[in-house]
Amino acid sequence: MIKVYTGLKGNLIVFFFIAGIILFLSIFFWGVEKAVQLLLPLLIVLSYVLIAIFVLGILPATFFKDLRPALAVYSVLISHALGVVTWMVSFFFVIKTFGLGGIFLALLFQFLAPIAIAGAILKGSWPMAGHLSVWICFTYGMRYYSQWVVNLNPRNQEKRDIIDIEATEVQGH
Repeated sequence: MIKVYTGLKGNLIVFFFIAGIILFLSIFFWGVEKAVQLLLPLLIVLSYVLIAIFVLGILPATFFKDLRPALAVYSVLISHALGVVTWMVSFFFVIKTFGLGGIFLALLFQFLAPIAIAGAILKGSWPMAGHLSVWICFTYGMRYYSQWVVNLNPRNQEKRDIIDIEATEVQGH
């Protein structure tokens, strides 16, 4: 059975799917160099728009207790969108820096962004290393933030609290 998502979650799934298709087709038809030239500026702008939405919109709204459950969901969704952008930029940079051997290296160690940061540092591309570091920090920071917001909900705190029960000594007569 195929599950159909609607609303914001469905739109983000479609966005991720389209982003993957664009990444594959751009590399296939234009090559890595042309794809990097066309998509990298867009991805950088998109990443900082996502960070701005988080910092200027979601963080201040945490003061409103009624919004916290929705903010946790939005934070996770924005975190995943930023993670996709970070992955795409890392993929481009690893291919550009290390060639196809870099992708093998990334698959071998199962992480791409730290390899892209190392490649950026080795190539002397400090701005790219800085961008990737900021994006990784915000990606995981948003996820931890969403967990923190969920834990602020009194219902969730009640489930985890240890209930103090006064124990009375029972003596037999």
